[in-house]
Amino acid sequence: MARGEHRVARAALMQRIAECLAEAGNAEAGLARAVPLLSRFLKADLGVFLVRKNAGWMIAAHGADEAFCRTLPRAPRIAARTGPVALSAVHGGTPSGGGNGAGPPDAVVIPVRVGRRRLGYGVFRTGADNLPSRETLLLLDVVGAHVAAFCETVSRNERAKTDLDHLACSNRDLAWLLRFGEALHALNDPDTMFKWLCRELGETAPVLGVELLSLSEGPFVRIGTDLATRVSAKRDGIAIVKEWSEALASRYRILVPEGEFRLKRFPCLPVAEHGHPCGNTPGVRRVETPLNHAGRILGVLAAYLPAGPGEDRRIDRLIESAAGQVGLFLHKHADGEKIRFLANHDALTGLLNHWSFQNIFEREFERHRRHDRNLSLLFVDIDHFKRINDEYGHQAGDRVLREIARILTANLRKIDYVFRYGGDEFVVLMTETDSQRASMLAHRIRGAVKREAGGIAPSRLPVSISIGIADCGDLTQAEREELLFRADVALYQAKNGGRDRIRVADRPLDCALRVN
Repeated sequence: MARGEHRVARAALMQRIAECLAEAGNAEAGLARAVPLLSRFLKADLGVFLVRKNAGWMIAAHGADEAFCRTLPRAPRIAARTGPVALSAVHGGTPSGGGNGAGPPDAVVIPVRVGRRRLGYGVFRTGADNLPSRETLLLLDVVGAHVAAFCETVSRNERAKTDLDHLACSNRDLAWLLRFGEALHALNDPDTMFKWLCRELGETAPVLGVELLSLSEGPFVRIGTDLATRVSAKRDGIAIVKEWSEALASRYRILVPEGEFRLKRFPCLPVAEHGHPCGNTPGVRRVETPLNHAGRILGVLAAYLPAGPGEDRRIDRLIESAAGQVGLFLHKHADGEKIRFLANHDALTGLLNHWSFQNIFEREFERHRRHDRNLSLLFVDIDHFKRINDEYGHQAGDRVLREIARILTANLRKIDYVFRYGGDEFVVLMTETDSQRASMLAHRIRGAVKREAGGIAPSRLPVSISIGIADCGDLTQAEREELLFRADVALYQAKNGGRDRIRVADRPLDCALRVN
């Protein structure tokens, strides 16, 4: 072939190489198109490109089988050459430049490099009778550099796209966490918070089940189940309690008896695509994150996800981030509950306080006025309480107050209310009860005080109470102040009558005469 024809052929090769690389969607496709072109140009029966990509290698072959490609060295000496050379063997043979080769050269090796950084090489077996000329070797050097630049550009674009995808995913996760935090700030109920958390996690990932253990409430285990198939509901409650008790003991060194756990299920997860039961079963993995605040474990959040080779650790990190905010919510909720309790209860006895009495008394009395349901009010006063404080100290008096509060609570119905009205006085509200039935309860309370509270103070000082009772049956003005006044007058009469007595309020006329 004449020199002019060679020049035309080389120019056409470069153009076709550039076109096939430009049309390729990725580096592997570009190499796969370039290998046949070079093989036909060099009249080689075998051609292979081996180029590094990230932590692995890309292999594109023409006329070579898989076994041959596996024999190619990944860190060959031939790839360190500064230009294309003719070799006597394709597996790292001796170059022919010095004439001291082990045999006649039959292949050409093309370095694939960017500057001095080598990405790989190409091997093309032409045979000893068809070795390329010096001009062709120079052309192949340019081709190798062009291929290297293409692979480098594609690799950078892929990394940039991956980084953009990761950035977009991180932005979505951050937006989710911000929205989640705002929702937690607006919610005051742990049940509502848990249902919202389950729905949000279910829309973000293929969650099969969610469990939230709150130690500040008891402990209390909330279980998020599937809306349709109730996937998590297939787990037995006894097994759940046992798992949580063992997990707390082994992983967090917190001993909680199984009998103290409370369970509640919420059908709030989106419909699961796979009917996997939750638990330690094949195909399901558990992501467990402790809920910490100020170095203290407030609970544990556990999510059940499908297990497999494509496990998404991003979801794990998202759950861990959400767990931090859930822990903060539980801490704030527990503090809020303590504040609300102290605002509504007496710090010494634990009973509802005077402020709570005013609110509940107003509500129950309004119910009496609307629905004509009777309401009884009991004023309870400890006899000679000042003497106990003066002779035995205020600590003894505090013990008496706590014991009286315990006895009152133990003897009332669940629908009744008991309050510490102030000092040594207590108030009992009995709904849908007349004074006769309230008197029966008062006698039971009076007897229990004499039996159980008498030995609290030193020297077994006798402790007794006086009780005044009134109901709404004989009210003249249908005002709650009148009921309170009548019960107070009855207590006054009981104490004036010798104490350790129970007195039911007289009819309105008799009551007015006695007061005057």
